[in-house]
Parts: sequence; C-alpha cells; structure tokens
Amino acid sequence: MAVAKSWASFEDRVRDLAQYLWGVPCLPKRVGGVNIDGVCQMDDDIFMFVEMTEDRTLGKVRSDIVKLQTAKNAAAATGAVARCFCVINGDPTQAMVEAGQPHHIKVLSVEQFTKLFFDFNQYKIAREKAPFGSSINPLTGEIDATEYVQVRYTVDGRKDDATSRDVASWLRDGRRIILLGEYGSGKSRCVREVFSHLTEGADAAFCYPMAIDLRRSWGLERGHELIRRHLTELGLPGNAENAAIRAFNSGAFAVLLDGFDEIGSQAWSNDSARLKAIRAKSLAGVKDLVRSSNAGVLISGREHYFPNSEEMFSALGLDQKSTLIIRSKDEFSDTELLEYFRKRDIDVDVPAWLPRRPLICQTISDLAAGDFETMFGDEGNEIAFWEHFVRVLCERDARIHVSFDPDTILRLFIQLARITRSKPANVGPLSLAELQSAFETVTGSAPVEEASVMLQRLPSLGRISPESNDRQFVDVYILDGLRAKDIVRSCLGSDDEFAAAASARWNNPLDDLGQRVLADDSALSDKSKLKFAVKANVAGNKVLAPDLVAALMRTNEAPFDFEGLEIDNGDFLYLALNEREVRNIKISNSYFGELALPSKNAVAVSITGCTTPRVSGVTAASALPSWIRGLEAETFDSVESVSRIRKIGLSPAHEILITIIRKTFFQKGAGRKEEALLRGLGNVASRATSGKVLNLMLKEGLLTTFRGDEGAVYAPVRSHTKRMQKILDELKGSEDEIWIKVGTL
Repeated sequence: MAVAKSWASFEDRVRDLAQYLWGVPCLPKRVGGVNIDGVCQMDDDIFMFVEMTEDRTLGKVRSDIVKLQTAKNAAAATGAVARCFCVINGDPTQAMVEAGQPHHIKVLSVEQFTKLFFDFNQYKIAREKAPFGSSINPLTGEIDATEYVQVRYTVDGRKDDATSRDVASWLRDGRRIILLGEYGSGKSRCVREVFSHLTEGADAAFCYPMAIDLRRSWGLERGHELIRRHLTELGLPGNAENAAIRAFNSGAFAVLLDGFDEIGSQAWSNDSARLKAIRAKSLAGVKDLVRSSNAGVLISGREHYFPNSEEMFSALGLDQKSTLIIRSKDEFSDTELLEYFRKRDIDVDVPAWLPRRPLICQTISDLAAGDFETMFGDEGNEIAFWEHFVRVLCERDARIHVSFDPDTILRLFIQLARITRSKPANVGPLSLAELQSAFETVTGSAPVEEASVMLQRLPSLGRISPESNDRQFVDVYILDGLRAKDIVRSCLGSDDEFAAAASARWNNPLDDLGQRVLADDSALSDKSKLKFAVKANVAGNKVLAPDLVAALMRTNEAPFDFEGLEIDNGDFLYLALNEREVRNIKISNSYFGELALPSKNAVAVSITGCTTPRVSGVTAASALPSWIRGLEAETFDSVESVSRIRKIGLSPAHEILITIIRKTFFQKGAGRKEEALLRGLGNVASRATSGKVLNLMLKEGLLTTFRGDEGAVYAPVRSHTKRMQKILDELKGSEDEIWIKVGTL
C-alpha cells in the first residue's frame, strides 16, 4: 500500500515524478559525453531528458541547458527525438525561462513539473467550489460556509477518540478507513475537513485527496468511471481526466468516497438475498475503485444500509482485519455545542429538550430572526422547532433523491410511524416487506430506481441487529411527533381510514412531545379530538383514545369538558393533570408511564385502580387528591437531595425554599450556616433571591437565627414541622401561605 512520499533528495523526488508522469523508469545516464540527471526511454527513438538543480543561479541553469542541448543533439544524431526539461527547486526567473526557449528546453519549478503529472491546484479549486455530500444548507442546497467545529470521532477497538487531522494522517499512511454515522451527524463535513488537511503539502507528500460524492455515481461498474464522472461533474477538461487516472494508478490519490448508502440501484426486493445482490451491483464501481487503489481510502455512509458488517466489507472491497472503523458521534458534547454557536455568533440558551445533533444545530443557525425568536425566545416553542426540523429533514432527503418531493418523504415517514404502533418494541422492527408496503401505500407504486436506495437509507432509521435486514427508528424525537401527525391524518381522512386505526391493536402510545404536537395541531379542533377519542374508545383502541385524551389535557388556558368520557384499561405514556383545567372524565384500570401533578383544578374527575411507575409534582401518596383512588405508584418525586429537588422543575425561589426546609427541619443538627443551606443549588441560589426567601421564613416565624463562630446560623421552629412536611409532600400543589408568597419573589 502506497504511503505519502518522503524523498531522500530533491533529485529522487523529480525522478519519481518523471517515472509517474511517463510510466517508465527515470535513471541518471551519460548521453553524448555529458551526465544527465534523469533519462526516460519512452521507445527506441523517443527520450525524455531531465536536469535537476537546487542551485537557482542563472549561471547554473545555463550550464544545465548546455548539457541538455548536447544530449539532445547526440540523440538526434542517432535518429532519436528527445524532449528536455530543466527542473529547479524554486521558482525560475524570466531570464532562466528565456534561456531555454531557443533550444525548446522547458525550465520549470518542481511544482510546475508536478502539474505536468497532475494539476492538483486546478482540481482543488474546482472541488472546493462544489458541495461535499450533504455538507450544505439543507434548505437552499448551497455549500455550508460556516466554520468547522473540531469534533472527535470514536475508533473501534481503541480507547482514544480521533480528530479529522488524525484521519488525514492515517490516509497519508495508506490506511483504509470506513466512517459510519447516523443522518445529520457530520460525516460529509468530516470528509470535507479531511480533504482540507490533505491539501496541505499535497505536492510535497505526493498524496493528493480526491473527494467523490457517491450519490452522483449511479450505474458505474468500474473505478475509473467514477473518477471520470467526478471530474466531468466539476467541469474539468478531458486532459485532466487522463491525468487523474494516471495519478490514481500511481498511488498518488487518497480517495475520499462520501455516501456509500446514497448510490442508487435500479431495483427493489423484500427478499434478503436479492436485496444483497442489488446492493453489491450498485456498489460495483466503488468496490473496483477501492481494490484498484494503491493509497489510502476513506469511505463514509450509514451503517444500517447493510444488514451486517460482513456484507459491508465485501460490498466495499475492504479487508475487515486491516480496515479502521471510525464513527461520528450522534450529538455534540456541551463544549462542542457552545463552540458551534459561538463561531456562528449565535446567542441561545439551549433548552433541555433540544437534541444536540449537528444537523439540528445547523438548522438553528439557519433560522430567520423571527423564527429564531419564536422557537428560542423567552417562551420557547419546541413544537414549532420540531415542525421546522422535520421539514428540513425531508427537504434534505429530497435533494438527494430528486424524484421525490418533501411531502412524499414525510408521508412515508408517517406511514412507517403508524406501523411501529403495533410493534412489541417502541421503535420497531420494520421488515423489508413493511418498508415496501409503506412506500406502495404512499405512492401507489412499487419502489424502483431511486426509491430502492431511499428506502434503504431513510434518515432516523437504523439496523435492528448485526445480522438482520430489519430496520427500526433510532430517533424517538422524530418518531413521537410523526405518530401525532399520523393521528391527525387518520382523523382527517375517510371514515374507513379512521375506523381501521380505531379498531387496530396498538402497543405504543404518544410520549410528551407527541402529545404536544397533537395538541398544537390546529387542523383538529378540541371538539374534534374529543369526538375521535370517543370513537376510538368505543372501537377498542386502548392507545389511540388515551393519546387524544392526553393531548387534550396539555397546556391550554381554556377549561375542557370531556362530557362524561370513560376510559378503561387505557395506556398513557404520560398524563399531565397539571396543565389544563379538565372536567367530567373517568379513567380506570389504566397505566400511566408518568402521572404529572398537581392538578390544575379538576371538576368531576375520577382516576381509580390505575398503575404508574412514577408520580411527579408530589412527594408522597398523602398529597394525592381525593379523586385519585387505589393508585399503585412505585415512586414519587424526591426531595432527599439538592440534585433531586432540582429535577422536579420548580421555580428557583421554590427550589431554595424546599432545600432550606429539608436541611433545617428534616436533617440532623441544631442549625445550618447560610452557605451550607444553599450548597448544591449553584446559579439557582442567587444571593438576592436566597436572601429574600430566608428573610421571609424568619418574618413568618418558621426559622430563627443566631450568631455562630463563622456567621449567622439558621434553626427551625419545630412547631411548624408538620406544616413543612405537608409542603414537601404537595410541592406545586401546595396552597400554604409561605409557598404562595415565595412564588411571588
């Protein structure tokens, strides 16, 4: 395997270049009584004579020209033709160039001589003007011009992560590398950065990067065809293609192949063996290119395109033992995230709900000012961002597969989300037959040509296991909202369509985000949601009816009347009783993944005989409202530590109050110093707010204070212990005077 060149001398470098340029050995030889530094015999009567000098004086160049002219005349005397070159280690002056012109001897720098072999600078300029895979603005298709954030990549079998510069170094050493990563994780941007690193000193190292976007390489079976099409796409002249092929054959190219999962095939099959053959055929050109390469190779794509690693290595023409596997991390670290936004001069308090994937962060940076304020201002709007991001995702994929518009891709996603509803696991699996069925349902035709590759590489889907062709959703953030959109689609569709959904047996309910997406969708009024909940309840779908009920309970200032709806044996992943005033509903013998309290004023509401692993908003069964009876709850919110208090979601002032109550009334000791009382609260415990809470507790007679050795010490008034326990139990549901007053701070 070729590695980056490191020549012992200037002459060795020029001789190697001449050998690669003309395809024959370049050796020192005595011709016509003079010693020529490099002679290439092309045929019996055709020669190339090369003189090489590091002495950049005009006198030395003239001396070499005389030697070349002498050798040229000697060759001519035998009937041979010779072309002559004087190569200087540096830029020749105009006088040097003119000295060779009368004798048809070219005086060149080593860089100019290198361009006779391959004009990398011409290629580099053209390549950098073209997109690198999906490293583009997903809405406009323009090249992503934002500054790169230095991220790290995991390396299979190694403890230490790697950088893009490490990858470039491995390629110079001739290594074969596969870069794997999910959609939007920065694979194309990594390829672009590796290309940039390899351009540094490419001539000197005789290691040129060639970055080929594989989505443009459909139907090619030979490696040279991929190179020719790539250069044609860049608009380079035909002689550049020949030079590139020559350079590739010489081992001068580190080849970067982006998107093995984006090469199209002309067929689809839900038979595993047939689909394997289709993938192998579509990647035939890539395999030939990889196997023909005598230098480093980097190839990127989504791992789930292949059902197992063995097929991946075979289809790509790589040896499993000698190939490095590196992986893009799905999300930015906190440091990388802050650096990303800093370099783009974006001031945003990243909300807890936001996934840290590079594509999502890019989507934020591309938002118009008005949209940015709506989604990330003081109020924030996660639903608006989810809607925007899913649109970006579909438009991005539509740019890859131009035969499909974003709406078609979205409808396909929604159909696949529907299929997962009845699966034993929340995210799948989805068989090949189900992928095909979903496509046919959406488009009315079988998947062929572009559709076949699109189905195998849909973003947010991943492989379920190393030996399976089945897929599953790897992004629940997307899946949950898609399920909500499926409910809206079903409700707005025909009676038969909704009846089919209402009578189906679903296993996987909407989570928090999905409920809010459904609640926010104005295509269905609240009255319509209730109507369809009643229908689904009667038809027996114990997930769909609860989904609609849960959505109706989400944030809304207007009270809602469920008109006596009774849900029995329902399956709720999340039931928020703390957001909206609700009336006239009974829920019995049901399961709640989480029950959120306190209620925001419930009228004629009954919850009986239900089960939940977690109740949030209160800390004990004694704080449950009287209309919740027979609840089997495994855990309640805990105030046993400051970290647990902070997870409950209280206001800063209430967090300080609860922390002070717990440490003074319910921990051992006669009193606490102010510093010890607030330890662990971090920025929440600002001096101004904590001082106000302490002063209020002193004024209300809940605490006393005395001077200790190191300042003020606060002690509880024990007569208020039961009252304080009640506050801890009820938390947000507390109506205690001190709780209300602290809420105004």
